[in-house]
Amino acid sequence: MLSTLPLTFVTIAEKGSITLAADELSLAKSAVSQNLKRLEEQLSVKLANRTTRKLTLTPAGERYYARCKEVLALSQRASTEMEAFGATPSGPITITAPHAMMAPVVAPALAQVVQKYPLLRPTVIADDQRLDLVAGGIDLSISVGALADSSLKARKVGALRDILCASPDLLRDTPTDGLSGLQMLPYISHIREPRLVEHKLQNRTTRKPLNVFFQPTFHCNTVESLVAFAREGLGVALLPDLAIRKEIESGDLVEVFPDHVLEEKPVYAVHAYENLTPKSVMEVIGAVQERLLKNRQPS
Repeated sequence: MLSTLPLTFVTIAEKGSITLAADELSLAKSAVSQNLKRLEEQLSVKLANRTTRKLTLTPAGERYYARCKEVLALSQRASTEMEAFGATPSGPITITAPHAMMAPVVAPALAQVVQKYPLLRPTVIADDQRLDLVAGGIDLSISVGALADSSLKARKVGALRDILCASPDLLRDTPTDGLSGLQMLPYISHIREPRLVEHKLQNRTTRKPLNVFFQPTFHCNTVESLVAFAREGLGVALLPDLAIRKEIESGDLVEVFPDHVLEEKPVYAVHAYENLTPKSVMEVIGAVQERLLKNRQPS
């Protein structure tokens, strides 16, 4: 574990304020300020510029913060690995997953694990991008779709199916002429989608392929935004089935191609542990897998 002074500095850097860092560390503001001063004296370098309104790191402070974070992540990883030798899961565990997975999968899975091990202290990062697990000190990533080759350990825990959907008002009020007309509807894309979007569907019964193309007219960076805009009738959107189950059941959203389905996407649990996978990580993986199975919809 980092000594008191560097750990204080990491907290100051992340909170952006000595006052907020003091609250986080349960220390007096004067003690935190004095710790920062002592650290700068030990290193013989200025780490932060402080004014009455804000605190900003110097270039040296930015570099020192990055190194301290690496050491902190390694220290935490070493402690967590001890669970593999029988230690009871406790303390911090950091998990990242896409926004769409949080409410229906990650939150109930974590609730199940924390109820079993109340000394766990989870940190959850909702991000549709795949983060660097080692650099970020992340214990577990729940990732959707094909994985790049890497030294990370991956285990398939389930699958998701996306749905092309829209508000019923949009489909009713927009004149369409078969497939070509539907492809002319406005399309709300995730910022990761290309400028010309192609979706490969199959007929539910005959499995005959159907390729459809859309030109995005709106762009969003979260699934929540896509759902909101689609519900308001701004366009067609590609959304995970488990993220829009309530909207489909209520009729706020409907499938644009109800007789066709998209291929399922695999869901993986990814971590950087090798032969000493912590029990807390394994418990979360199992709970996520169980939740995905419970949420699974027939094709």
